[in-house]
Amino acid sequence: MKKKLYLLAQTCDVLPLKDLIKKALGKDMFLIPSQVSVQGTIESIVPGRVDGNVKGDVRTAGMLVIGKNASIRGNVYATDLVTYGKVYGDLFVTNKAVVGNKAYVKGDVTALILEVEQDAVIEGAIRKHPTEAADVVPPVTEEDEPKPQAEEDEEKATTWF
Repeated sequence: MKKKLYLLAQTCDVLPLKDLIKKALGKDMFLIPSQVSVQGTIESIVPGRVDGNVKGDVRTAGMLVIGKNASIRGNVYATDLVTYGKVYGDLFVTNKAVVGNKAYVKGDVTALILEVEQDAVIEGAIRKHPTEAADVVPPVTEEDEPKPQAEEDEEKATTWF
C-alpha cells in the first residue's frame, strides 16, 4: 500500500492536475462525485458526469451523464444526456436524451430524440425540437399575422358583443 501511495505522490509531482484528471477519467470530461454538493451554475465545454448534488443549472456542450444517486435542482442543457438520477428542472437536449430506468424528472423535456426506459418517471411536457427552448421561436401563422387597421374596424363593427 505504501508503494502505491508513493507512486501516486510521485505522479502528482510530475503531472499537472489537469493531466492527472484526464488520465484518471480516460478523456476530457468533468466529474462531480457523489460526496460533493455544488450550489451555482456549472458551465462546461467538455462532457461530464454528475453523481453528487447540484443546486443550479448545468450546461455542457457535450454529453452529460447523471448518475443514479445524483440530484440536480435546476435546468440541464446538453448536446446528449443520459440520466439515471433525479432532476427537478427542465431538460434541453439538442440531440438525444435517455431517461434511464428508475430516473425521475420533474420538469419539461425538450430533445430531438427521446428514449424513456421502463420505470422512468417524467412529470412534465415532452417536446421534440433540436434547439434550446430559449432559441425556439414559433412560426408565424396566418392567424398570428397583424391585420390591416381597416379589417380590424370592420370586424369590431360586425360583432354582437
